[in-house]
Amino acid sequence: MYTGKQRIICAFEHKKADRLPVFDAINKPDMYRDILGADNYESKGRLAVRLAKKVGMDAVVAHSAPYTCLIPPRDQFDTPTTFTDRFGVHCKVVDTSWPLGMAVNPQEVSKDLLETIRNAQITDEDVLQVKEAVEEAGDEIAVFGSVRGTFGFLFILLGLENMSDAIYNEPELLTEIIEAADDFWTELGLRLIDAGCDALYVANDMGMNQRTLLSPAQFREFFFPSMKKQIETWKKAGGRVLLHSCGNIDAILEDLADMGIDAINNIQVRAGMDLASTRKRIGDRVTIVGNVDATGIMCQSDQQLIADAIQDVIDIAGQDGGLIIATDHSFHEGVPTENVIYFLNKAKELGVNDVCQANI
Repeated sequence: MYTGKQRIICAFEHKKADRLPVFDAINKPDMYRDILGADNYESKGRLAVRLAKKVGMDAVVAHSAPYTCLIPPRDQFDTPTTFTDRFGVHCKVVDTSWPLGMAVNPQEVSKDLLETIRNAQITDEDVLQVKEAVEEAGDEIAVFGSVRGTFGFLFILLGLENMSDAIYNEPELLTEIIEAADDFWTELGLRLIDAGCDALYVANDMGMNQRTLLSPAQFREFFFPSMKKQIETWKKAGGRVLLHSCGNIDAILEDLADMGIDAINNIQVRAGMDLASTRKRIGDRVTIVGNVDATGIMCQSDQQLIADAIQDVIDIAGQDGGLIIATDHSFHEGVPTENVIYFLNKAKELGVNDVCQANI
């Protein structure tokens, strides 16, 4: 019998375990209340692990404190529904946003912002929840420690309009800000690797419906050179890199694979991403994490649709072990808890392998 952690490692190594692993980010606070009888408003690592074990997932996301827009302890709120993070991002909390607030004030590209990012410090408290998650998980399930990718981080800070303006009008200053942000998130990733997480969960949303947020050429000029060095640094330190990107990133898939990422999630159905094409193009190098439709099928009352979608994912991408069964985003507020449980159980049932190839 394999542990969840062993199944995840097998998937990263493109080997078969007793079954394909199952995982997703749980962005449903009601699941903590209904299943654990607990409030995890502050994204406690131990509670995240306990819930993941209870529902039978093979891995869990544990959030580091600097993760942009992560809801902080209530005593750090500016008002009953708003807070400001360490980078000056003003966030509003709404019922459907947990575990994050919604950024409400795009900032200007400026020397002040550059200095704010350069002066940001990482403390032991920043990695505490990941450390505690690793302790709670033991060898039973894998822990993915969360960091922001630099583009996704600056997209939140600046907004697309300000970022695009800087590309054309202040490229030198924008490059300095990118470098400072890279330094911060690289160091945080190293701290999480040192804390024992099994992979970094790098949230770096680069797409929207049907295309990337910037042109591929702009990504290659401004963001990808330092992103490649960042990934190389993490991997040299013994880390694994799971890249999470919402939207359509079809035009840059090979770029991402060439950087050395170990796994990719979301491959979003409704953004026009195609699993078979993704698998053919990069699946020999990159583990697929996905991609059942989280905003459509997972929200339906007909659970046979979920079973059929899981089987399709397995048939397309699960033959060599390089697959972690998940949705194409998360278990969010719109997904009924009974569908989450059904998804996890059905994925484990359908994902059984006949042959074990891994040396554990």
